[in-house]
Order: sequence, then C-alpha cells, then structure tokens
Amino acid sequence: MRASAEALPNLNFPAHKSVAGIANYRARRGGEVAARLASAARACGSAVALGVSDLLRECSAPANIWTATDLDASGELFDGVGIYAACGCRLCPSCSASLRRRSRRRARVALESCQLRRGEHHRFITLTMPTMTGAPLVETMRVVQRAWSLFSRRRFWLSAVRAGIKGVEFTITPTGYHTHLHVLAISTWIAHAGLRAEWSHCVRKAWAEQGRAVIFNTPTGEAIVDVRLVRAKRQGSRVVISTEAALQEVTKYVTKSESWDALPDEHLVGVAEVQRWARLFEVFGDARPPRGGKERASEGGDASLDTKEISRGGAPCVDASLRASQPARARPPTLRELMIALDRQTWLSVLALRFAERRAYRKAALCDRYSFARFETLAGEVSLGSLIKWQR
Repeated sequence: MRASAEALPNLNFPAHKSVAGIANYRARRGGEVAARLASAARACGSAVALGVSDLLRECSAPANIWTATDLDASGELFDGVGIYAACGCRLCPSCSASLRRRSRRRARVALESCQLRRGEHHRFITLTMPTMTGAPLVETMRVVQRAWSLFSRRRFWLSAVRAGIKGVEFTITPTGYHTHLHVLAISTWIAHAGLRAEWSHCVRKAWAEQGRAVIFNTPTGEAIVDVRLVRAKRQGSRVVISTEAALQEVTKYVTKSESWDALPDEHLVGVAEVQRWARLFEVFGDARPPRGGKERASEGGDASLDTKEISRGGAPCVDASLRASQPARARPPTLRELMIALDRQTWLSVLALRFAERRAYRKAALCDRYSFARFETLAGEVSLGSLIKWQR
C-alpha cells in the first residue's frame, strides 16, 4: 500500500479554501463514494468493488485525514492537509488530489529540462474523441489509449513533435462519455488539417478494433482538434494559452470527484474493478526522465509515473543472466488479492490493521520531517513535530 506523496501538503489550494474545509470535504466525498460503491457492488455481486469501497472508507476516515500548521519548506511556513495511509483508488478524492499534484510537479520538471531548439515552440494540443452511446467508461478509456498509441507512432506526429506531456480527461454527457486528450508538446509547425486527419484515422481504427463504427458529427466529418501556442503569459488571443494554464489542463487527471456521481452503478463498479488502468498521464519523447531513475510504478498502478513508454508497449531492458542469478523473493499478497481470498470479517480485520500500521509509520515520519509542525486529524488526534516535542 502506498503512502508517500499523498501525505505531503498541497500548495495549490485556492486562497478562499481553508485546509480544514478541504479536509472535511474530502472526508465527506470519500465517504459518499464509498457508500454508493458498496451498495452498487452488493447489487452487482462484485467482491472486488466491495473491497475497494472498504479501502475508500478507511482512506476517508477522520482518523486518516490530517490538517497541519507550521509545515516548513525552504524556510517558509505554511498550512497543509493530507492523509496518513493512501488507498490508491481512482475514486478517492484524497488520492486523486495527490496524484494531480505529483503530475504537476513532474510536468514542470519535464518542461524545464527539455530546452527548445531552433524552429520549435511549446504548443498546447487538444485531441477529442467522439461520444459513443452505451460504451462503458473502462472501454472508452481503453480505446483512447489505443488511439493515442497508434497516433504517437505516426510519421506525421514524430516528424513534428520531439517531446511532450499528455493527459486524458473526460466529462459525462446524457449520451455517454466525452473524452479528450491534452498535450503540451515541444514541436515544429503542425498543420491543423493534417493533425485532424491523422488523429481521426487513429480514432476510427481504435474503435473498429472494438467492433464499433465511428461517425464524427462535425462539418468536416472528422474529429475536432485544436492547437495553441504556449506563452509565459496569455496575450489576449484565443490561439495563445499561458504556460500555467496549459500545465493545469494537462494534469487535471481525468475528472473531478463529483463526476463519479453521474456514472451508472454498473459503470462505477467497472471502474473499481480495474486493477491497472491505461496510462492517463504520460511524459514522452525527450522530456522523459532517463531509465534507472528514482521513479517507479506503485502497487496500485500509479498512472502518474512513467519511466518508459508503456502506451507504446515498451518493456524494461533487463539482463537475463542477471535476473536468473538473483533468488526469487516471495511477494506478500496485495490488498486486492486479500479482499478476494479472505472471508468478509477477516478481510476487514486485516484492512484495519494494515491502515493502522501505515498511519503510525507515516505519522512518525511526518513529525520527523516537519519538526515545527502540529498535525491534527479530523478525529481530533494531535501529533507534534520532533523539535516541538523536544522543546517540551
């Protein structure tokens, strides 16, 4: 179970929102989603979805969500909010917020590390998908990823785009899921008509592989695409977007918490049952960090981590002889495996124990890291930074 960056303070809260208000909102939203998912899981007979609802409930419990004062970073003190133990569920408002924050940090690092060459500019590209009536969200996201995999290998794209950052977002309409990709690219000139034709071809092929024919209800009979120049600040033109606005769009991370309310029960269960989602946030091309870096995928299938181009079928390069010489280590069962293998009461006992252990560990780690801080959970439990405890 992961609980690393989720426990770090969020520095991107709107000014009018207090950390206490955000903490209470996430606890309430997480509890609401958990309750609805549990009801839907029982109706559909899904043991996995029911187990995921238990994870959500533990993650959103008042004892797991904290607010803090006097957190210190680079000599500055600030307030923050976080969780001690993370469930890693895509339906969780706390874990989704943490994932968005890590994605923004990675996107900024990638953007700064990849310098423009002669003839190149930062461009913000939007690629839309048609709304397919009756298609579940899981199938829709799988098709989006397949279309991107096809498109990102096309000669048209590779000849113009050297690096970039890609994010996927969806909205729910009365007829289905409207999905689109945002790409912050480092590229030379991109012809709009060519971009539209190439993307439309890949979308048609991706849906055809699922046995569905695509009809674009647009004047051109093709997908809607958009290209804007990215500048440090917006210049009052619809064809220009600021760097900060482009980064926020790319790293929105799929959807807001309230959007799950509009999903039919069977689709909500389907989302919960997915063990590993397609790569929804991706750094690609020359902007990718080198292999062997510190970033790695987590147990829950963290969509914000990308040390190789999974969407293109990439695989890590491992020396076979070295791998064979290393003794195999027994892997402890994951929580997803336990929720299926154990009976209901044993599962709930194990889950409570795992979260209690993780909370204790993270609490101690945070108090050591933020030595002047004061942490308080929504359940009223107070923990003090190491220097404050020493001074007392």
